Amino acid sequence: MLKLDNIIIEIANKDISKMITGVTIYESVWGMLKGAIAITDGINFFDNFIGTSLSDVQFTFQYLEKSPISCSFYMDGISDMQIEKQQKKYIIHIQSTYVSSHAIAINSTFSGRSDEIIKDIFTEINPNSALIYIDSQTDTKGKYIAPNISARDCLASLVNNAYDVKQTGMFLYQRFFDNNAIRLTSLDYMLNNSFLNENKTKAYIKKSILSHHELSGLATLGTSDSFKLKEYNMDFIQKVEDGVWGKAVSEMNLDETTKKDNLTKEATSIHKQNFKLSDKLYSDNIKSVFSTRGTSIASKIINHKIRTFNTVLEVTDMVALPNVGVGMSISVMLGKGNKSESRQDGKYLVSYIQHKFSVDAGNFIYSQDVGLVRE
Repeated sequence: MLKLDNIIIEIANKDISKMITGVTIYESVWGMLKGAIAITDGINFFDNFIGTSLSDVQFTFQYLEKSPISCSFYMDGISDMQIEKQQKKYIIHIQSTYVSSHAIAINSTFSGRSDEIIKDIFTEINPNSALIYIDSQTDTKGKYIAPNISARDCLASLVNNAYDVKQTGMFLYQRFFDNNAIRLTSLDYMLNNSFLNENKTKAYIKKSILSHHELSGLATLGTSDSFKLKEYNMDFIQKVEDGVWGKAVSEMNLDETTKKDNLTKEATSIHKQNFKLSDKLYSDNIKSVFSTRGTSIASKIINHKIRTFNTVLEVTDMVALPNVGVGMSISVMLGKGNKSESRQDGKYLVSYIQHKFSVDAGNFIYSQDVGLVRE
Protein backbone atom coordinates (compact mmCIF):
# COMPACT_ATOMS: atom_id res chain seq x y z
CA MET A 1 0.00 0.00 0.00
CA LEU A 2 1.06 3.60 -0.54
CA LYS A 3 1.11 6.26 2.16
CA LEU A 4 -0.47 9.69 2.20
CA ASP A 5 1.68 12.78 1.75
CA ASN A 6 -0.20 14.40 4.63
CA ILE A 7 -3.55 14.42 6.41
CA ILE A 8 -5.35 16.89 8.68
CA ILE A 9 -8.62 16.11 10.43
CA GLU A 10 -10.16 18.87 12.52
CA ILE A 11 -13.19 18.85 14.81
CA ALA A 12 -14.42 22.35 15.68
CA ASN A 13 -11.11 23.71 14.32
CA LYS A 14 -9.00 21.44 16.59
CA ASP A 15 -6.61 19.05 14.83
CA ILE A 16 -7.10 15.47 16.06
CA SER A 17 -4.83 13.75 13.51
CA LYS A 18 -2.36 12.50 16.13
CA MET A 19 -5.14 10.70 18.05
CA ILE A 20 -6.46 8.81 15.01
CA THR A 21 -5.79 5.10 14.53
CA GLY A 22 -7.97 4.65 11.45
CA VAL A 23 -10.51 6.34 9.19
CA THR A 24 -13.15 4.95 6.83
CA ILE A 25 -15.08 7.12 4.35
CA TYR A 26 -17.91 5.54 2.35
CA GLU A 27 -19.22 6.90 -0.95
CA SER A 28 -22.02 5.44 -3.04
CA VAL A 29 -24.09 6.32 -6.11
CA TRP A 30 -27.13 6.17 -3.80
CA GLY A 31 -26.37 9.22 -1.67
CA MET A 32 -24.08 11.38 0.43
CA LEU A 33 -20.74 10.59 2.05
CA LYS A 34 -20.48 9.10 5.53
CA GLY A 35 -17.71 7.61 7.60
CA ALA A 36 -16.10 6.69 10.92
CA ILE A 37 -12.94 7.80 12.73
CA ALA A 38 -11.21 5.56 15.29
CA ILE A 39 -9.74 7.60 18.15
CA THR A 40 -7.30 6.89 20.98
CA ASP A 41 -7.87 9.83 23.30
CA GLY A 42 -5.14 10.40 25.87
CA ILE A 43 -5.73 14.14 26.34
CA ASN A 44 -9.38 14.03 27.46
CA PHE A 45 -10.55 15.48 24.17
CA PHE A 46 -13.97 13.87 24.54
CA ASP A 47 -14.76 15.51 27.88
CA ASN A 48 -13.24 18.90 27.13
CA PHE A 49 -14.18 19.58 23.51
CA ILE A 50 -16.95 17.29 22.27
CA GLY A 51 -20.34 18.72 23.13
CA THR A 52 -23.91 17.75 22.36
CA SER A 53 -24.20 19.83 19.17
CA LEU A 54 -23.32 18.77 15.63
CA SER A 55 -19.63 19.68 15.55
CA ASP A 56 -18.15 20.31 12.13
CA VAL A 57 -15.42 17.94 10.90
CA GLN A 58 -12.96 19.08 8.25
CA PHE A 59 -11.00 16.43 6.36
CA THR A 60 -8.00 17.45 4.22
CA PHE A 61 -5.41 15.12 2.69
CA GLN A 62 -2.90 14.86 -0.13
CA TYR A 63 -1.99 11.70 -2.03
CA LEU A 64 0.84 11.10 -4.52
CA GLU A 65 1.59 14.83 -4.69
CA LYS A 66 -1.79 15.56 -6.24
CA SER A 67 -3.80 18.66 -5.36
CA PRO A 68 -5.08 18.58 -1.77
CA ILE A 69 -8.57 17.15 -1.28
CA SER A 70 -10.90 18.81 1.22
CA CYS A 71 -14.24 17.49 2.43
CA SER A 72 -16.63 18.69 5.15
CA PHE A 73 -18.68 16.58 7.53
CA TYR A 74 -20.76 16.81 10.70
CA MET A 75 -20.12 14.63 13.73
CA ASP A 76 -23.04 12.23 14.04
CA GLY A 77 -22.40 10.53 17.36
CA ILE A 78 -19.88 8.35 19.18
CA SER A 79 -19.93 4.59 19.74
CA ASP A 80 -17.92 1.71 21.21
CA MET A 81 -16.10 3.75 23.85
CA GLN A 82 -13.58 1.85 25.96
CA ILE A 83 -12.69 3.78 29.13
CA GLU A 84 -9.24 3.01 30.50
CA LYS A 85 -7.24 4.64 33.27
CA GLN A 86 -5.04 6.79 31.04
CA GLN A 87 -7.11 7.06 27.85
CA LYS A 88 -10.37 6.44 26.03
CA LYS A 89 -10.89 4.65 22.73
CA TYR A 90 -13.99 5.37 20.66
CA ILE A 91 -15.47 5.74 17.18
CA ILE A 92 -16.61 9.14 15.89
CA HIS A 93 -19.30 8.76 13.22
CA ILE A 94 -19.53 11.44 10.55
CA GLN A 95 -22.05 12.41 7.88
CA SER A 96 -21.78 14.69 4.87
CA THR A 97 -22.21 18.36 5.72
CA TYR A 98 -25.30 18.32 3.47
CA VAL A 99 -27.21 15.67 5.43
CA SER A 100 -28.53 18.06 8.07
CA SER A 101 -29.76 20.57 5.48
CA HIS A 102 -31.72 17.81 3.74
CA ALA A 103 -34.01 17.75 6.78
CA ILE A 104 -35.23 21.30 6.00
CA ALA A 105 -38.91 21.37 4.98
CA ILE A 106 -39.67 22.63 1.48
CA ASN A 107 -43.02 24.33 0.89
CA SER A 108 -42.87 25.91 -2.54
CA THR A 109 -43.62 25.53 -6.25
CA PHE A 110 -41.02 24.87 -8.95
CA SER A 111 -41.13 24.61 -12.73
CA GLY A 112 -38.67 23.52 -15.40
CA ARG A 113 -36.59 20.46 -16.16
CA SER A 114 -36.10 18.01 -13.30
CA ASP A 115 -32.38 18.80 -13.09
CA GLU A 116 -33.16 22.54 -12.80
CA ILE A 117 -35.68 21.91 -10.02
CA ILE A 118 -33.21 19.66 -8.15
CA LYS A 119 -30.54 22.36 -8.41
CA ASP A 120 -32.98 25.03 -7.19
CA ILE A 121 -33.97 22.97 -4.12
CA PHE A 122 -30.36 22.10 -3.29
CA THR A 123 -29.34 25.76 -3.59
CA GLU A 124 -32.27 26.86 -1.43
CA ILE A 125 -31.30 24.60 1.48
CA ASN A 126 -27.54 25.29 1.13
CA PRO A 127 -27.40 29.00 0.20
CA ASN A 128 -23.79 29.49 1.35
CA SER A 129 -22.20 26.21 0.33
CA ALA A 130 -24.18 24.87 -2.62
CA LEU A 131 -21.94 23.19 -5.18
CA ILE A 132 -23.72 20.84 -7.55
CA TYR A 133 -22.50 19.43 -10.88
CA ILE A 134 -25.17 18.57 -13.46
CA ASP A 135 -23.49 15.92 -15.60
CA SER A 136 -26.68 15.09 -17.51
CA GLN A 137 -29.68 17.24 -18.38
CA THR A 138 -33.02 15.56 -17.84
CA ASP A 139 -35.71 14.96 -20.42
CA THR A 140 -38.40 15.11 -17.73
CA LYS A 141 -39.86 18.53 -16.99
CA GLY A 142 -42.96 20.22 -15.64
CA LYS A 143 -44.38 21.68 -12.47
CA TYR A 144 -43.54 20.44 -8.98
CA ILE A 145 -45.34 21.43 -5.79
CA ALA A 146 -43.39 20.58 -2.62
CA PRO A 147 -46.08 20.14 0.07
CA ASN A 148 -44.05 21.11 3.17
CA ILE A 149 -41.96 17.93 3.22
CA SER A 150 -38.23 17.46 3.82
CA ALA A 151 -35.79 18.37 1.09
CA ARG A 152 -34.54 14.77 1.31
CA ASP A 153 -37.96 13.43 0.27
CA CYS A 154 -38.33 16.09 -2.43
CA LEU A 155 -34.97 15.25 -3.98
CA ALA A 156 -35.53 11.49 -3.76
CA SER A 157 -38.91 11.76 -5.54
CA LEU A 158 -37.53 13.99 -8.28
CA VAL A 159 -34.42 11.86 -8.89
CA ASN A 160 -36.35 8.57 -8.93
CA ASN A 161 -38.77 9.96 -11.52
CA ALA A 162 -36.23 11.73 -13.74
CA TYR A 163 -34.46 10.45 -16.85
CA ASP A 164 -32.18 11.91 -19.52
CA VAL A 165 -32.62 12.19 -23.30
CA LYS A 166 -31.22 8.65 -23.69
CA GLN A 167 -34.06 7.47 -21.40
CA THR A 168 -31.83 6.25 -18.58
CA GLY A 169 -32.39 6.91 -14.88
CA MET A 170 -30.68 9.54 -12.73
CA PHE A 171 -28.51 9.39 -9.58
CA LEU A 172 -27.75 12.12 -7.02
CA TYR A 173 -24.59 11.45 -5.00
CA GLN A 174 -21.34 12.80 -3.58
CA ARG A 175 -17.75 11.80 -4.36
CA PHE A 176 -14.88 12.00 -1.89
CA PHE A 177 -12.52 13.56 -4.47
CA ASP A 178 -15.00 16.27 -5.56
CA ASN A 179 -14.18 18.75 -2.78
CA ASN A 180 -17.67 19.01 -1.25
CA ALA A 181 -19.64 19.02 -4.53
CA ILE A 182 -22.59 16.74 -5.24
CA ARG A 183 -23.50 15.36 -8.66
CA LEU A 184 -26.62 14.63 -10.69
CA THR A 185 -25.74 12.05 -13.32
CA SER A 186 -27.64 9.76 -15.69
CA LEU A 187 -26.93 6.05 -15.97
CA ASP A 188 -25.97 6.48 -19.64
CA TYR A 189 -23.35 9.10 -18.69
CA MET A 190 -21.97 6.82 -15.94
CA LEU A 191 -21.60 3.82 -18.23
CA ASN A 192 -19.67 5.91 -20.77
CA ASN A 193 -17.60 7.90 -18.26
CA SER A 194 -14.40 5.85 -18.27
CA PHE A 195 -11.89 6.55 -15.50
CA LEU A 196 -8.63 7.75 -17.08
CA ASN A 197 -5.01 7.78 -15.91
CA GLU A 198 -2.89 10.93 -15.88
CA ASN A 199 -1.87 10.22 -19.48
CA LYS A 200 -5.57 10.12 -20.48
CA THR A 201 -5.60 6.37 -21.10
CA LYS A 202 -8.17 4.03 -19.55
CA ALA A 203 -7.23 2.73 -16.12
CA TYR A 204 -7.70 -0.88 -14.98
CA ILE A 205 -8.28 -2.75 -11.75
CA LYS A 206 -6.12 -5.87 -11.80
CA LYS A 207 -4.52 -8.63 -9.78
CA SER A 208 -1.42 -7.65 -7.82
CA ILE A 209 1.88 -7.63 -9.65
CA LEU A 210 4.18 -10.43 -8.47
CA SER A 211 7.59 -8.75 -8.75
CA HIS A 212 6.98 -5.51 -6.86
CA HIS A 213 10.70 -5.00 -6.25
CA GLU A 214 11.23 -4.41 -9.97
CA LEU A 215 8.55 -1.77 -10.28
CA SER A 216 7.82 1.67 -8.91
CA GLY A 217 5.04 2.10 -6.38
CA LEU A 218 2.90 3.84 -8.99
CA ALA A 219 2.75 0.59 -10.98
CA THR A 220 0.79 -1.00 -8.16
CA LEU A 221 -2.08 1.52 -8.31
CA GLY A 222 -5.42 -0.25 -8.75
CA THR A 223 -4.06 -3.68 -7.83
CA SER A 224 -5.47 -6.10 -5.28
CA ASP A 225 -5.19 -9.74 -4.23
CA SER A 226 -8.83 -10.00 -3.17
CA PHE A 227 -11.68 -10.23 -5.70
CA LYS A 228 -15.05 -11.65 -4.73
CA LEU A 229 -18.11 -12.14 -6.93
CA LYS A 230 -20.51 -11.04 -4.22
CA GLU A 231 -23.76 -11.29 -6.20
CA TYR A 232 -24.84 -12.76 -9.52
CA ASN A 233 -28.50 -13.03 -10.52
CA MET A 234 -29.64 -12.63 -6.91
CA ASP A 235 -33.45 -12.72 -6.47
CA PHE A 236 -33.67 -13.82 -10.11
CA ILE A 237 -37.15 -15.32 -9.80
CA GLN A 238 -38.50 -12.14 -8.20
CA LYS A 239 -36.89 -10.04 -10.94
CA VAL A 240 -38.52 -12.18 -13.63
CA GLU A 241 -41.85 -11.90 -11.84
CA ASP A 242 -41.46 -8.11 -11.74
CA GLY A 243 -40.69 -8.05 -15.46
CA VAL A 244 -37.18 -6.64 -15.07
CA TRP A 245 -36.16 -8.30 -18.37
CA GLY A 246 -39.31 -7.12 -20.14
CA LYS A 247 -43.06 -7.20 -19.65
CA ALA A 248 -46.33 -6.39 -21.33
CA VAL A 249 -47.66 -3.08 -20.01
CA SER A 250 -51.24 -1.87 -20.09
CA GLU A 251 -51.06 1.90 -19.69
CA MET A 252 -54.25 3.42 -18.30
CA ASN A 253 -54.86 7.14 -18.95
CA LEU A 254 -57.60 7.73 -16.39
CA ASP A 255 -58.41 11.31 -17.39
CA GLU A 256 -58.89 10.29 -21.03
CA THR A 257 -60.42 6.84 -20.39
CA THR A 258 -58.01 5.26 -22.85
CA LYS A 259 -55.91 2.14 -22.68
CA LYS A 260 -52.66 1.60 -24.55
CA ASP A 261 -50.86 -1.75 -24.60
CA ASN A 262 -47.07 -1.68 -24.85
CA LEU A 263 -44.94 -4.74 -25.36
CA THR A 264 -41.29 -4.27 -24.42
CA LYS A 265 -38.58 -5.75 -26.62
CA GLU A 266 -37.67 -8.61 -24.29
CA ALA A 267 -41.12 -9.69 -23.18
CA THR A 268 -41.89 -12.23 -20.51
CA SER A 269 -45.29 -13.74 -19.85
CA ILE A 270 -45.79 -11.27 -16.99
CA HIS A 271 -48.47 -8.67 -17.59
CA LYS A 272 -48.69 -5.43 -15.63
CA GLN A 273 -51.11 -2.53 -15.49
CA ASN A 274 -49.71 0.95 -14.91
CA PHE A 275 -51.91 3.92 -14.08
CA LYS A 276 -50.46 7.07 -15.60
CA LEU A 277 -50.73 10.39 -13.77
CA SER A 278 -53.24 12.73 -15.39
CA ASP A 279 -51.90 15.33 -17.84
CA LYS A 280 -54.67 17.70 -16.72
CA LEU A 281 -53.66 18.37 -13.12
CA TYR A 282 -52.92 22.02 -13.88
CA SER A 283 -54.47 24.62 -16.16
CA ASP A 284 -52.84 26.21 -19.25
CA ASN A 285 -51.63 22.77 -20.40
CA ILE A 286 -48.92 22.70 -17.70
CA LYS A 287 -47.92 19.13 -16.89
CA SER A 288 -46.67 17.74 -13.62
CA VAL A 289 -42.98 16.81 -13.46
CA PHE A 290 -44.31 13.34 -12.55
CA SER A 291 -46.53 13.08 -15.64
CA THR A 292 -44.44 10.25 -17.10
CA ARG A 293 -44.86 8.11 -13.98
CA GLY A 294 -46.71 4.91 -14.86
CA THR A 295 -45.86 5.02 -18.57
CA SER A 296 -44.12 2.20 -20.43
CA ILE A 297 -41.04 4.45 -20.78
CA ALA A 298 -40.79 4.90 -17.02
CA SER A 299 -41.19 1.16 -16.51
CA LYS A 300 -38.36 0.43 -18.95
CA ILE A 301 -36.06 2.97 -17.24
CA ILE A 302 -36.68 1.54 -13.77
CA ASN A 303 -35.98 -2.00 -15.02
CA HIS A 304 -32.75 -0.87 -16.70
CA LYS A 305 -31.61 0.68 -13.42
CA ILE A 306 -32.26 -2.59 -11.56
CA ARG A 307 -30.52 -4.73 -14.20
CA THR A 308 -27.37 -2.61 -14.01
CA PHE A 309 -26.81 -3.91 -10.45
CA ASN A 310 -27.37 -7.57 -11.34
CA THR A 311 -23.70 -8.56 -10.96
CA VAL A 312 -21.65 -7.27 -8.02
CA LEU A 313 -17.86 -7.73 -7.91
CA GLU A 314 -16.15 -6.67 -4.68
CA VAL A 315 -12.46 -5.69 -4.64
CA THR A 316 -10.91 -5.28 -1.18
CA ASP A 317 -7.64 -3.73 0.00
CA MET A 318 -6.87 -2.24 -3.40
CA VAL A 319 -3.89 0.10 -3.71
CA ALA A 320 -5.82 3.37 -3.89
CA LEU A 321 -6.40 4.99 -7.26
CA PRO A 322 -6.28 8.80 -6.95
CA ASN A 323 -9.40 10.65 -8.18
CA VAL A 324 -11.46 7.54 -8.86
CA GLY A 325 -15.08 7.96 -7.84
CA VAL A 326 -18.48 6.33 -7.99
CA GLY A 327 -20.41 6.88 -11.20
CA MET A 328 -17.35 6.07 -13.33
CA SER A 329 -16.77 2.99 -15.43
CA ILE A 330 -13.58 0.96 -15.23
CA SER A 331 -12.33 -2.35 -16.62
CA VAL A 332 -11.17 -5.35 -14.58
CA MET A 333 -8.31 -7.64 -15.66
CA LEU A 334 -8.06 -10.72 -13.47
CA GLY A 335 -5.81 -12.60 -15.86
CA LYS A 336 -5.96 -16.33 -16.50
CA GLY A 337 -4.14 -19.47 -15.53
CA ASN A 338 -3.13 -22.56 -17.47
CA LYS A 339 -6.55 -24.18 -17.07
CA SER A 340 -8.98 -21.36 -16.50
CA GLU A 341 -9.82 -17.76 -17.16
CA SER A 342 -12.38 -15.50 -15.53
CA ARG A 343 -15.64 -14.43 -17.13
CA GLN A 344 -15.59 -11.53 -14.68
CA ASP A 345 -13.08 -9.54 -16.74
CA GLY A 346 -14.44 -6.53 -18.56
CA LYS A 347 -16.14 -3.22 -17.98
CA TYR A 348 -17.95 -2.35 -14.73
CA LEU A 349 -19.62 0.63 -13.12
CA VAL A 350 -18.18 1.81 -9.78
CA SER A 351 -21.17 1.76 -7.41
CA TYR A 352 -19.42 2.29 -4.07
CA ILE A 353 -15.95 2.95 -2.62
CA GLN A 354 -14.78 2.57 0.94
CA HIS A 355 -11.74 4.78 1.46
CA LYS A 356 -9.57 3.36 4.26
CA PHE A 357 -6.79 5.20 6.08
CA SER A 358 -4.80 3.13 8.59
CA VAL A 359 -1.77 4.09 10.68
CA ASP A 360 1.47 2.15 10.18
CA ALA A 361 4.66 3.30 11.93
CA GLY A 362 3.33 6.83 12.18
CA ASN A 363 2.29 7.03 8.52
CA PHE A 364 -1.22 6.94 7.09
CA ILE A 365 -1.60 4.14 4.54
CA TYR A 366 -4.36 4.59 1.96
CA SER A 367 -6.34 1.69 0.45
CA GLN A 368 -9.79 1.25 -1.07
CA ASP A 369 -12.56 -1.36 -1.10
CA VAL A 370 -14.48 -1.01 -4.37
CA GLY A 371 -17.90 -2.30 -5.39
CA LEU A 372 -18.31 -2.88 -9.14
CA VAL A 373 -21.59 -3.67 -10.90
CA ARG A 374 -22.90 -4.61 -14.34
CA GLU A 375 -25.78 -6.51 -15.91
